[in-house]
Amino acid sequence: MIGREDDVEAVAQGLLGGANLIVAGPRRTGKTSVCDAALALCARERCYTASVDLFRIADAAELAETLTLRVLSNRTALRRALGSATARSGRALEALSTSVAYRARQDLGEELELALTIGKARADPQRALAAAWEIAERIAAADNRRLVLFLDEFQEVASGFYGDPNVVTRQMRAVFQRSPHVSVLFAGSLEHVIRDLFAPSDRALSQFGALHELEPIDVEAWRAGLRARLRRDRCAIADSALARLLETSEGHPRATMLIAQQSHAVAVEELRRRLDDAAIVAGIARAMRGDRLKHEQTLARIRSINRHAQRVAERVARGDPLYEGLNPRTAATTLDRLRDAGVVERGTRHGEWSIGDPLLRRYLAALPGG
Repeated sequence: MIGREDDVEAVAQGLLGGANLIVAGPRRTGKTSVCDAALALCARERCYTASVDLFRIADAAELAETLTLRVLSNRTALRRALGSATARSGRALEALSTSVAYRARQDLGEELELALTIGKARADPQRALAAAWEIAERIAAADNRRLVLFLDEFQEVASGFYGDPNVVTRQMRAVFQRSPHVSVLFAGSLEHVIRDLFAPSDRALSQFGALHELEPIDVEAWRAGLRARLRRDRCAIADSALARLLETSEGHPRATMLIAQQSHAVAVEELRRRLDDAAIVAGIARAMRGDRLKHEQTLARIRSINRHAQRVAERVARGDPLYEGLNPRTAATTLDRLRDAGVVERGTRHGEWSIGDPLLRRYLAALPGG
């Protein structure tokens, strides 16, 4: 990664020291990459690790099974025995030999079967989920290892997919407060939801973890990092081209890397080893084309909010007056719903809104209408 070394080191050191950490920020800004890299550092320090992306988990029963499988895979014998096909069929325990299954039950308790058997988990999903949280400490304590658990897109807990959010978070806190061998890393792309889960004093997870904020990547770090990446393929970039690239991407991690990648591809296709302004312009166009389907899907999500949402999103993208011709309450409600959909972000000043992804902003600003 470019410009994130300090973040990775800080997160890893906090987890190794037993802290629970929270990383929040919009999608595609590099938070998952930082967390994955921090987990890799922890693994090199002989920690057990397990990660679950809640975006991919449908309900509490699936979360219990997935979490348990990821935790168990830290043991080589269990990892080899538990094939993905048997896990998906709901017969994960049947993949274990008698001796391995006996040892696993002995170390981790009979609740292991509940968490790993989909039929039983669906009959009592909250009990299965509680068992899954507890297995993390049991396996870490049994093997005298620290276990780092990474829960990505943690704002999904507030959706109700895994049961009453208050019940689930109280359950988590109760278990992890008694888990001295476990460090939890929470990440989320809807910062206001994450803050609401952890900040208010009446929340179960209040002050349960320390917030680690990712700083914007310094322009000099981008310049040095991109030049180093290009040198790996015996390429260079003109100063003016690099300035154009960074001006367009605004240092947004995904946009910067995507434009750089596409511009490099243009130069290679033209048998050039030096990226000039023309290559960057072509790379920007390619990046926009490559993201078109994603942008169209975002636009469809915007339109599903209400009949004013596209107009408001376009105004945010263009920097136009947001409330003109709209009922103030309607406009405010629409902005909040666009924020909840991950399209816009509230600024630091009252009434200030923005779109963090510069490529999405460019797409919306170019739409006909207003």
